[in-house]
Amino acid sequence: MAFLRQIVVTLVVLVAALGVWMMLSPLPGRLILSSGMPLPEQAKALIARISPEETEKAGATRAPQGGSTAQLVVVDPASPAVARDRLRALGTGEAIRSVAIRPDAGGIVAGIGFGSGDEVREGTTLAVLQNDAERVAVDRAKLALAAAEEQLKRYRSLAAGSAVTSVQLDDVARARDAAALDLQTAEIALRKRDVVAPISGRVGLLDLDIGDLVDSTTQIAVVDDRTTLKILFNVPEAYASQLALGQPVAVEPTTRTGRSFEGRLSALDSRINEASRTLRAEAVVDNGEDLLRPGMSFSVSMEFPGQNYVSVDPLSIQWERAGPYVWTVASDKALKKPVSIIERNVDRVLVASDTLKAGDSVVREGLQQLRDGLPVRVREPVQAPVPADATDAPAPIPSAAADPANGRRAELAR
Repeated sequence: MAFLRQIVVTLVVLVAALGVWMMLSPLPGRLILSSGMPLPEQAKALIARISPEETEKAGATRAPQGGSTAQLVVVDPASPAVARDRLRALGTGEAIRSVAIRPDAGGIVAGIGFGSGDEVREGTTLAVLQNDAERVAVDRAKLALAAAEEQLKRYRSLAAGSAVTSVQLDDVARARDAAALDLQTAEIALRKRDVVAPISGRVGLLDLDIGDLVDSTTQIAVVDDRTTLKILFNVPEAYASQLALGQPVAVEPTTRTGRSFEGRLSALDSRINEASRTLRAEAVVDNGEDLLRPGMSFSVSMEFPGQNYVSVDPLSIQWERAGPYVWTVASDKALKKPVSIIERNVDRVLVASDTLKAGDSVVREGLQQLRDGLPVRVREPVQAPVPADATDAPAPIPSAAADPANGRRAELAR
């Protein structure tokens, strides 16, 4: 009796396992219904009902009535794309003119004519060095010049009466000219004791005091003319041929986003940097409001007409010895088309090709066994199911004609 009970329990476990298998996979239900076993119609309907829908995977093949093998693929249309239509670079601002001022001679600072951050005009005296010796030299040169002038007048009077020779008169005239040159030399030395601004602009912080000893290497001040700013940036080699002087440029401070300043391309370097493969460029931006400062970093952007390409799904790109290619579908057949990769983005790849056009159906799944001219079947995109509460009207019961899955189950039940 115990042995019989064990047999019954084993059969029940096997039937339950078979039922779970049929609910998880369509394979056992299809085998039972196609085996021709004498089962009641109720059992066939039950097996067809609990068996899941049999789906096809991309890459699977099926032999149609004609006898040829058609492979299932998933396609994605090639879409038009524009590349290199905008340039973004990081630039550094510089004053349109900037001068670091140093004295021509050494000495002690006797006076300072500016303060930190002052705006100065061209010719403004910024500092004065002690110049007592230079003033004395100028006065001595003036006296020597006056004496030479008087001697020249006397010799000219004597030359009129033939009292002196013309040679003597020429010697006195040369002495007068030498005295005049000595006066000019003394005046130049005196002017060098005054440090003046060569351009108009704004000076930085004052780091100088009266009594400081300076020489020709001491920086008195830096004058920046920042009414216009130069923005220096590097342009990738691919954009070099599209640049032209006067081209509009938009710059935006990296630390003060939200406002853009318009400028123009003012200068281009004469050659490409071999190390970075970039071209040095310069743009000028009006700074009449004095909002920008030399040394600031800027985000530089420029717009170009761009180049037209075709974008495809990254999964579509295949490789062979000749280079990359993609598979397309035309007239239910696979066609190989070579491409050249131009740019890779996050979700698309821009390619150039003489045969691939925008709108072509490019295969992205089921690529493993494709070859030229192979018949293929395109799987339609799966639509998301409509929620039950999307409408107040009750959902109709699907029929075999409306639901292909129910139709296959009905055929299996028959």
